[in-house]
Amino acid sequence: MPVRKQDAHRALELLEDYHSRLTKPQDKALKNAIERVIRIFKSRLFQALLDIQEFYEVTLLDDSKSTQQKTLETLQIASKWEKEPPITNSQPKFDFVKRPNSLENNLIHIKLVKGNKGLGFSIAGGVGNEHIPNDHGIFVTKIIDGGAAEQDGRLQVGDRLLSVNYEDLDNVTHEEAVAALKATSDVVKLVVAKSSYIHDSVPLDAPSPSQMRSEDVQDTSITAATTTTTTLPHNTSTFQRPTTPRPLTDPDSPEPRRIVLNKGSTGLGFNIVGGEDGEGIFVSFILAGGPADLSGELRRGDQIHSVNGIDLRWATHEEAAAALKGAGDTVEIVAQYKPDEYNRFETKIQDLREQIMNTSTGSLRTTQKRTLYVRALFDYDPTKDSGLPSKGLAFKYGDILHVTNASDDEWWQAKRITPEGEEEGMGIIPSKRRVERKERARLKIVKFTGKGNDKVAAANEKRKSNFSFSRKFPFMKSKDHSGSEDVSADEQEGDCPGQGPPEKKPGGLASDSREGSLRGDEPILSYEAVIQQELKYTRPVIILGPLKDRINDDLISEFPDRFGSCVPHTTRQRRENEVDARDYHFVASREQMERDIQNHLFIEAGQYNDNLYGTSVASVKEVAEKGKHCILDVSGNAIKRLQVAGLYPIAVFIKPKSVESIMEMNKRITEDQARKTHERAMKLEQEFGEYFTSVVQGDTADEIYAKVKEVIRDQSGPTIWVPAKEKL
Repeated sequence: MPVRKQDAHRALELLEDYHSRLTKPQDKALKNAIERVIRIFKSRLFQALLDIQEFYEVTLLDDSKSTQQKTLETLQIASKWEKEPPITNSQPKFDFVKRPNSLENNLIHIKLVKGNKGLGFSIAGGVGNEHIPNDHGIFVTKIIDGGAAEQDGRLQVGDRLLSVNYEDLDNVTHEEAVAALKATSDVVKLVVAKSSYIHDSVPLDAPSPSQMRSEDVQDTSITAATTTTTTLPHNTSTFQRPTTPRPLTDPDSPEPRRIVLNKGSTGLGFNIVGGEDGEGIFVSFILAGGPADLSGELRRGDQIHSVNGIDLRWATHEEAAAALKGAGDTVEIVAQYKPDEYNRFETKIQDLREQIMNTSTGSLRTTQKRTLYVRALFDYDPTKDSGLPSKGLAFKYGDILHVTNASDDEWWQAKRITPEGEEEGMGIIPSKRRVERKERARLKIVKFTGKGNDKVAAANEKRKSNFSFSRKFPFMKSKDHSGSEDVSADEQEGDCPGQGPPEKKPGGLASDSREGSLRGDEPILSYEAVIQQELKYTRPVIILGPLKDRINDDLISEFPDRFGSCVPHTTRQRRENEVDARDYHFVASREQMERDIQNHLFIEAGQYNDNLYGTSVASVKEVAEKGKHCILDVSGNAIKRLQVAGLYPIAVFIKPKSVESIMEMNKRITEDQARKTHERAMKLEQEFGEYFTSVVQGDTADEIYAKVKEVIRDQSGPTIWVPAKEKL
């Protein structure tokens, strides 16, 4: 659907109307941030329409978010769009007034790679905090020994920063410049106007930048706060990584400590808890990049004794919040590190939460549960998530995560669980709510553009009407695949090579186990709550996707003592030389097998030449109890049926990287066949992704086979993670 001009202007009008209603003094920061967003939208109006829609609904209209949180998210989205505009057809342009010296002759492009000491320079200036009179520019005020800037050698004191990673720094506040620099990855591209140009532009009656620095500006490292920061006439910031803070007082000291913080655009940057029954006020969370974090002097578990002389040792939570809120821009805090008292307080809160949980009848509520274990149902790369409040934790589909703190609606703290059961890594991951909200917003945008809606609707309708049983069974497998050996029949929607199309299903045999997901919106995959379970059987194995037939055959050939297949059931007559329970379980009557299907005794069944064929739960159990992995050539529907029967299969999805990779691994298929195979694989993932144990990719068939064997080894038990009865 093309974006109409009136739609674009309507979206912009909504934003401007919201902006006009911000009249309170405390709304100034949010108002300024929205002005930046509006400028961006006006320059790329039509391309940004969909971004406006999501931003307006998810951020500004969310009444559960504070003004401070909205301000932070608005600044983040503005920085993101300025850094990565919807459409970029030319080199970045910088809007500023040229001074007498030729700017082009004084511009240099510098690429810095962050090391252990970060970028290694300080800045000053910005709108409202001019470093040079009548100039809103951002200037370099200090080069730090050992930092990236010093090692590069081109950046000098007095240089003016014009852009960071193509984000324009002209007419921005000091806080916005700091945020832009801190949001960068390890490689940072700067556009700089050299100091000779800047000196020529300073009025003759004004002091030089160097004079101003020595007389008026004291550069203070962001990792070592001092009381001198309270009297700075200009804001300055030093870009060092706060990994090795050098606080003036030891945060681990049991003695009370005096800390001075200057409020930034995000406030003081920490949360408090407590204030009930005289238990004290404690710091519960430090916002990464906020004033508290950058000072290095405040930490989780600190008890707040006083704020600007106001005694908070016996204050209520409301009194403490009011004191911090009304403390002004410079806040003097007396704090004492009391980890034992804080841990006792947290334990009491957890007990109360557990009591609430025990009296509730709903699902697991993450805000009431201190820790939980989940299985990831998507890949997550924290380097691509610009909204992370602190260090993120990367994970892959199928990874087990120990969520150690799920009290926040947006971000959880978690560790990965290795196949050996050990915990590794620690970082922030997006909450279930955040993942699903962002995905719904993305899907809404796709729907809003009208692209592919007919195809999606048709596919969903087809899924609703599809017979739930597999159109091909292990006992019907043909080795003659007409050059498409690895195009599995369950992906072919019923095409059985060499055997003709399957016949229409008999009425009332069974229903699709996924029908619940077809009511309303499609499920969005995020996390699945899991628990550990001891196995007393060998898990069945289901391989789905391209190469599945080859992998199934190779597993049985290479490990005949560990892998086997089960004996299927059928209603057809026994032929000469066939042995019951060896070739098939021959069922006495069609009516009997239909009753067994209705009673969920089969994981998959279907009809061929007026005869029923099926794989029973009992047949799978028989192989499993012999200590062998039962190789099942079935559809994705069978995974859930096995789980319901108490047999948790190892379900491995082979996800092709591209159409070309399919052709590379199977030289006998045409490009059209490869494209259809790729499309079927993507559809398979969409329909059954939540049931996969693991998703495997590789460049060669041998690499994929090796990874599949590794997954089976890791998932064989005897202790495994299975879906919890309670839902997140």
